[in-house]
Amino acid sequence: MKISSTEKKDEFIVKVHKEGMTRLNKFFKLNLKVKIDILIVKDRKMINLLMGRETEKFIVAWASNNSIFILDRKNFIKESSHKYSKESYKALIIHEMAHVHYNYFSGGKINPKWLNEGISTFVSGQNKFRKKPEKFSKFLKSYYIIGESVYKEGGFFVEFLVNKFGKNKLLKLIKSLGGIDSEKKFKIIFKKIYG
Repeated sequence: MKISSTEKKDEFIVKVHKEGMTRLNKFFKLNLKVKIDILIVKDRKMINLLMGRETEKFIVAWASNNSIFILDRKNFIKESSHKYSKESYKALIIHEMAHVHYNYFSGGKINPKWLNEGISTFVSGQNKFRKKPEKFSKFLKSYYIIGESVYKEGGFFVEFLVNKFGKNKLLKLIKSLGGIDSEKKFKIIFKKIYG
């Protein structure tokens, strides 16, 4: 079932969409007016069908172009391995919306994965639902592959970068991704920006 924030009056989704667009446009310093459709996926069977494979129960949402697919909150506990709360569901929607914004801001670059997922985790407010790691030890190995550490550490590392060096350096890093096609080149740009 397709739900666009402007077509169906699910007030919760409409409100989250509006809040997400405001928050993300402010963070990325954009005035992105692209329509982001939120498609509610009824159950695990439909997720598997859409993804073309059997999926793990932790997979509950993803972004594709200007659409977000998310497991129906009515079936969230039954069909996933996640706990449900209105606040965490809202953060999950904004996380996926952040991927759409990131895609525009980075010129379509999705790597490094830790940066892409870390920004979406940080901007959506999902850090407050996670335990802060004592040290950052694994996420940097996730340049091309999404691993568990991307979610456990990436959001907190992005938070560290913003708090220590400011948001403008982070935005400069993301904008610099257009000319980067390897992890080696990314490290050079990262060092140039952050020293």
